[in-house]
Amino acid sequence: MTTVFSTAFSTAFSTAARRTSHWWRRAAAALAIATAGLHAATLGEHAAASPMVGLVTVAMILGCLYCAGHLWTRGSQRDWGLVALMNVGMIALHLTVMSPGSGGGHHGHTMHAAASAPMGQSLSAPMAAALATAALEAVVAVTVLFYRSRLDQPPT
Repeated sequence: MTTVFSTAFSTAFSTAARRTSHWWRRAAAALAIATAGLHAATLGEHAAASPMVGLVTVAMILGCLYCAGHLWTRGSQRDWGLVALMNVGMIALHLTVMSPGSGGGHHGHTMHAAASAPMGQSLSAPMAAALATAALEAVVAVTVLFYRSRLDQPPT
């Protein structure tokens, strides 16, 4: 059973990576647009906490839209690599900034990462959605890059 699932999963992603089907690219672009929307939803809160954090949030909105545009139209290795890098970076930054030892939680608020939060405290719904979306985007991008790089190698 595991072999059948593994083969089906491998075949689905290798086919997608080989051609980087426009459906995979457009699904990833839609996720990037959703992430931009989540950043836009938190812009007021972030800008109120710190003008610098507000500027970084605007930069992230623009970065998400930049990646979405490139994935929608072409989906090159560079585009997929940038998506993977930005999403892993976003997850690392948020988990680092939100950790209890960083000086007070998420962007100066009293929110803590779910893994280290005491009972009764957890991530806000938008933050949980943003981290889940970033994780999904990163997994898709790394998978496409993995299969593309494997297909580019000469047979041994």
